Amino acid sequence: MTSPPSHVMFDLDGTLMDSSPGIVHCFQLTLAEWGREAPLEQLRTLIGPPLRHSFHLLGYADEDLDEVVECYRGFYATVGLREAELYDGVSSTLAALRSRGVRLGVATAKRDDFAREMLRDRRVDDLFDEIAGASMDLRVTDKADIMAHVLTAWDNPPPRSVWMVGDRAFDMVGARHHGVVGVGVLWGFGDADELRAAGADRLITRVEQLLDESVGEPTTMDFRGA
Repeated sequence: MTSPPSHVMFDLDGTLMDSSPGIVHCFQLTLAEWGREAPLEQLRTLIGPPLRHSFHLLGYADEDLDEVVECYRGFYATVGLREAELYDGVSSTLAALRSRGVRLGVATAKRDDFAREMLRDRRVDDLFDEIAGASMDLRVTDKADIMAHVLTAWDNPPPRSVWMVGDRAFDMVGARHHGVVGVGVLWGFGDADELRAAGADRLITRVEQLLDESVGEPTTMDFRGA
């Protein structure tokens, strides 16, 4: 049994929302613009990490990354934003956490304005007191740096009172960087092996388990002694 969190920070893609249709579609549109293509299975593995990292894995040279990311973002602004849905149970779980006095935030590698628009359109933006994403100028894209923005806005609470909830290794690496509890989710785009290897403290299979954890009931699949 562990102490309940005072603050919970969430990743967006693959954690709060199933944004895979829009992201994959925009990868395909961007690749086509450059006369390229990639297998669908490969594109799905690129959901979540920073875009520069993803396009590097797709074979783009460093000097082309800024241009190709801007191309992707252009498609995403007009197409991808609308091709996403909240996972079942997310809205009610967020509201329940807020009702218990837990402060909520979002730390995503998605561009900040895109993240805010997606949350606003799905009427959950007011449940978060901090929302942070990648900067428009691409200078801030690292998950640990984005998390730092949220933690600073929260006046840097005790690290082990903060949970970072996400579906990819980048989320867990960011959690370890800041010393906060890393909660890996298994309904997104990563898997248990990836999350454990990145240092996840806990793994959960349903978003509602965060409510049990917040009152100290051990419902996780995995627990590393946070």
